[in-house]
Amino acid sequence: MSDTIHIQGLVGNIEILVDYPENEAKAFAVVCHPHPLQGGTPQHKVPTLLTKIFTQNDCIVYRPYFRGLGQTAGLHDDGFGETDDILTLISHLQTLHPQLPFYAAGFSFGAHVLAKCFVQLDEKNKPKQMILCGLPTAKVRGIREYQTPFLQGDLLFIHGENDEITQLSDVLNWARPQKHLITVLPGANHFFTGYLKQLHHAIERFLSIK
Repeated sequence: MSDTIHIQGLVGNIEILVDYPENEAKAFAVVCHPHPLQGGTPQHKVPTLLTKIFTQNDCIVYRPYFRGLGQTAGLHDDGFGETDDILTLISHLQTLHPQLPFYAAGFSFGAHVLAKCFVQLDEKNKPKQMILCGLPTAKVRGIREYQTPFLQGDLLFIHGENDEITQLSDVLNWARPQKHLITVLPGANHFFTGYLKQLHHAIERFLSIK
């Protein structure tokens, strides 16, 4: 059962679910959910899986609600205000847990927000490792063009071969000049339907929390 906390963001309250490991915490993690206007919540199956993996690896996990969802104030802001809110949350948590290393993971729109946060953080405040699943890097279903910054760090990118929302070809075009590794799940769609076990394995092999 998750606990709930609230902090003050730039436009008001931010509601956050908190999950604790059974053992003493070795780190804390921020997990960001998919698009709130497309049914995304912190309880979505991918953020839930990410939370499970982190808690099993002795992390305290924080899952914020994006603007306009749950009890988080404000209106959806296409990732701009959401980035400000997550940066506020990260700063708050680093003050709360000064001795614990920081990790991050996001899915879809949540991955986009974390990518934008990553490039705005000082080197000492960046996550030790970051996992981005279904990262949007170009036009999504003809609705919106995502401007995804270039990233360098200890990063895991996971994408479904048959992702119909954030196409694999777009991610490869974005990753190519940066020479990133991309973990592709053959046959998987955007939501990794039927591939959660494989997603779990890929993340476990990458994650290193000491």
